[in-house]
Amino acid sequence: MASSNQSIPWPTLGFSLLGLAWCGWMAFPTSSPAPCLTSGCALFRGSAIGGVSLWWIGGACFFLITLLCLRGKKAAARFLSMAALALDTVLLLVMLFFAPCFDCLVAAALFGLVYYSLRGVRDGWFLAENGPSLLLPVWFGLFLANGILAADETLPRHTLGGHSRSEVRLFFSPSCPACREALVSFGESALLYPVAEASGDVDGIVKLQALLNAGLSMREAVDRSLDPSVPAPELSFFRRALLHVQLLRNKTLVLRQGFASLPLIQVNGMPGFKAGSSGGRGQNEAAPGGRAIPREGRARLSGSESRDPLHELLQSAGELGSCLQGADAAACGEDRRSARP
Repeated sequence: MASSNQSIPWPTLGFSLLGLAWCGWMAFPTSSPAPCLTSGCALFRGSAIGGVSLWWIGGACFFLITLLCLRGKKAAARFLSMAALALDTVLLLVMLFFAPCFDCLVAAALFGLVYYSLRGVRDGWFLAENGPSLLLPVWFGLFLANGILAADETLPRHTLGGHSRSEVRLFFSPSCPACREALVSFGESALLYPVAEASGDVDGIVKLQALLNAGLSMREAVDRSLDPSVPAPELSFFRRALLHVQLLRNKTLVLRQGFASLPLIQVNGMPGFKAGSSGGRGQNEAAPGGRAIPREGRARLSGSESRDPLHELLQSAGELGSCLQGADAAACGEDRRSARP
């Protein structure tokens, strides 16, 4: 039997209006765009089905649900919300395999609230069964998984030096000799991601951070952080536990990218390195564009022989290109540190 209650479901109406406003904010460009907190936002923001933006489709669903609520058609509103939630479940599964989208998760949460607020409504036909539905638990499981991934991506990682938009990112372990050479070569301008591989690495990272904060150069800070007579700053139990979690997240990021050894050097574009970035050893000379070129390469560059720009960049780092993944560890001159657990 159809429900005789034709009153307006106010909670559902509120959720649907919020969903309509959110989808409208996403669909129409404004002077204050919606926040994009995760990588999936840029990936899925322009997604469409049959040439129609997903935000237009979501907005249309929320608009129709709003109209049905205003007319007291709760059974029809629940049927439409169930169809929308089924489609959203598929989208959540897709995001789980690619990247979580914060903007999409907000819309998904509102779809879930709309559907849940209409629980118990029956239409005498399709929704006449009284047994529990599997749709909501499956949707909630995928939503929770995407939420965890989004939180992991959004939470800040433990970094040293540089800034969030540094062109070079260096993952290193204090107990890795090749990593220390990379720190001296890149550390003045790179964003540093410490990874704890040996038992004393946590104290080494704490000492390195304190020495850099005290104004020491990268070479001096690296050398003094290895000195056992230099004490590590005291950390509270909570702060040390948090640091362990942050360092583990850094290691996880290395492994997720398919790398198993350190140092891991990520370069965005063709950044400029100052001549003094190698710790003042006087081995490099500034090249046009800010890149430093080893002495042994200047004669070749001044001649007719053309050089590959990436090769120049790797040479300016003290031949650390041989330490990238896939190269023989002996070619680095010193052992690399494995990032595997």
